Amino acid sequence: MLLKKNMLFVAAICLLTGCISNKKHLLALDMQAKKEAALLEQETSLRDSKIRRAEESIANLNLQLAEAKGENNVLLMLRGELQDRIAQLEGTIENVSSRSSSTQQNLNQNLQQKDAEIRRLQGLIGEVNTTLDRHTKLVGTLAGELREEVGAILQTQYFIETGLEEVRLILLDELIFKAKSVTKVNDLALAVLEKVSEVLSRYPTMNLHVIGHTDNAPPARKSSVDNWNVGAQQAATIVRILTEEYDLSPSQVTLGAQGEFKPRASNETASGKNENRRVELIMAPRSEELVRAIRLVIE
Repeated sequence: MLLKKNMLFVAAICLLTGCISNKKHLLALDMQAKKEAALLEQETSLRDSKIRRAEESIANLNLQLAEAKGENNVLLMLRGELQDRIAQLEGTIENVSSRSSSTQQNLNQNLQQKDAEIRRLQGLIGEVNTTLDRHTKLVGTLAGELREEVGAILQTQYFIETGLEEVRLILLDELIFKAKSVTKVNDLALAVLEKVSEVLSRYPTMNLHVIGHTDNAPPARKSSVDNWNVGAQQAATIVRILTEEYDLSPSQVTLGAQGEFKPRASNETASGKNENRRVELIMAPRSEELVRAIRLVIE
């Protein structure tokens, strides 16, 4: 009888010990799950913070667009910002997807949201690229027409330079003006300016900036105060011819002068001086047109 009681006592102790061990194991599992949940919550919070910073960067970029002078460059910067944000989101997805399988359902939902955000941003980049391509194509078409029209008249004494956002027609002083004059224009130059006006009339959204340049020699005419004044008088003469004789819209044209302070070549040689005496006609899409196109894309 005593032996039976002892055996029952031992069995009870073993059973009780097993229960305590199971409780410790369950407690450890629960603590591990809480730790993983906290890590995942921290990861999610960090990811959301990065997304908010990216959104703030895009908003700040939007505010700067109205004052931007190189609008195509702004678009390129915007595209870079969006691509960086996509890269960050994809990196976040890759990191989060390797976390605890115990939260798979919530993880899948987050991944779907981020995938949708990535698709939206990729679509936005596509629209930005389309806007860039449209304006680049417009500039390229204008440059092609100018080369055809001006090249049919001139063989030398001019240059046509094309960039992403502008076309620059450079006419040397000896082609345009008669000797020692900033107001009397050669017949050949008149024919060129007439063609320029005809081409620009087909592009009403283009602005024309006429800039007068000189070499570093003092003005030949006593009435000219300095080379700034010479450049301004030359530019004003060209603008008057374009708007008064060839009916180019004055709203498309502005004039300016840089005198001797932006040479194309060295003033140490006669050929360099000759190249520096010039008038530049710079054609570019109107800033407000490009800004409007950008806002339609990002808003």
